[in-house]
Amino acid sequence: MDTAIASLLLLVTIVFLVQRRLGYLAVWLVLITVVIGYGVRMPLVAAVTLGIATIAGVVLISGQALKENYENPTESDERKEDKEKNEPEPHSDSKSSKIEDSHLDAGTTVLHAFQKLNPEQVLQMRDDTKELMETQKQLVETLSSLGPQVQQGAELIKSFQGMFGGNLTEVLKQ
Repeated sequence: MDTAIASLLLLVTIVFLVQRRLGYLAVWLVLITVVIGYGVRMPLVAAVTLGIATIAGVVLISGQALKENYENPTESDERKEDKEKNEPEPHSDSKSSKIEDSHLDAGTTVLHAFQKLNPEQVLQMRDDTKELMETQKQLVETLSSLGPQVQQGAELIKSFQGMFGGNLTEVLKQ
C-alpha cells in the first residue's frame, strides 16, 4: 500500500512539474526519493513527501529565475524599450530593487545583438568563421602528423627502461 500511494504521489508531482516546464526537477525528485527511500530505509511515502518538499523549497527560493522566455519582442515592446531608454531613470538609494527586477534572457539578448548587426558585420563574421575553420583544420593536420613522432618517443622511453632495469623514474630522480 505504501508503494502504491508513493507512486501515485510521485506521478502526480512529476506531471505537475512537466506542465510548469520544470521537468528537469522531476529527475531530481526521483533521485531524492530513491536515495532517501532506499538509502536511508525510510517509508516511500515519507521519502516522496520529503523530496516534494525539497523541490518546492528550491522553486520558492529561486523564484522566477527558473523560467526564461525566449520570445521575439513585438513592435510595441520595442517602442516601450525606446521610450524607457530616452526617459531618465528615477534616482533611488536602494540597488536591491534593481537587482530583484533585473533578469537576463540570453536568447533574446543574442537575437537583439544579431538584429542590430549591419550586413558588412555579418559578412565579416562569416569570413572570420571561415578563417577559424581553416586554422582548426591546420591544427588537426599538425596533430595527426605528430602522432608517429609521439609513438617513436614512447618506444624510445621503453627501450631506456629496459637498459636501467625497468626503473627509469628512480634513476632520473637520482
